[in-house]
Amino acid sequence: MTQTATRLISGSILTGSAATYYTAGTATTVVIKKLIISNTTAGALSVTIYLVPSGGSAGVTNTITSARAIAAGETWCCP
Repeated sequence: MTQTATRLISGSILTGSAATYYTAGTATTVVIKKLIISNTTAGALSVTIYLVPSGGSAGVTNTITSARAIAAGETWCCP
């Protein structure tokens, strides 16, 4: 099986509600090795991350990080 490292998402500004930033193609397996969140604003923000299966929607059953506080100017590397 061939493995190719690819940037899945270029820099994006997060929204105030759940939004889709990446969708894997049919018959594709994706391994996320690094996720970096940066807060470039002057105030603290929080981020919730969902890993949603095909046909699903964001919710408590697929939350992998819930309301993680990101301080102003902080960069967080999600494990």
